[in-house]
Amino acid sequence: MRALLRILAVFGVFAFVSTATAQAQDVIAHVTRLQNAATVERSGLPAPLTMNMALESNDTVATATDARLEITFVDGTTLTLGERARITLDDYVYTPGETANKLAVSVAQGAFLFVSGAMGKQAEREMQVTTQLATIGIRGTTFWGGPLDTPLDVLLLDGKVEVRSPGGAVILDQPGKGTTVPMPGQSPTPPTSWPEDKRQRAFATVAF
Repeated sequence: MRALLRILAVFGVFAFVSTATAQAQDVIAHVTRLQNAATVERSGLPAPLTMNMALESNDTVATATDARLEITFVDGTTLTLGERARITLDDYVYTPGETANKLAVSVAQGAFLFVSGAMGKQAEREMQVTTQLATIGIRGTTFWGGPLDTPLDVLLLDGKVEVRSPGGAVILDQPGKGTTVPMPGQSPTPPTSWPEDKRQRAFATVAF
């Protein structure tokens, strides 16, 4: 009987450790800054977001009016959302030293600021932000995106991105230059330098 109890106790510890490890592996990011109300939808169930809350793949997060939200992924990548934004954390795989790392998010609406972390410094990885008008391929960078003067504007602050729509693609590789996608299906405009007032308007949409 005592031997059976010892076996069950060991099995219980193993099961607990396995469950805790699985839960830890499910966590891909945390809420690191929050201003006013935001929510997370997981498995169809909405809940309020709180500071330090853990996020998982396939979570959809949304911000209310006058809200701001900063998410920090496991590798240090940050994604800041402006008001009335809605994004889904589609896929995230990160193992230091590995070559199959991946980050993919979908932006349904709103402005955002993306700053890549350790994953962006790796030679082989896949990182992209998909919007309703274009997909932004990330090559280790900092950029702003969202509606400003057109349905989708993208401003590069550091690094390099490719903005691709059904109509074509452009590469931004000079800080301070941006592109726009005026209408669904249209090609992004050629890169142009944004004037200071336009840059400040963009920054204001994600400023805490």
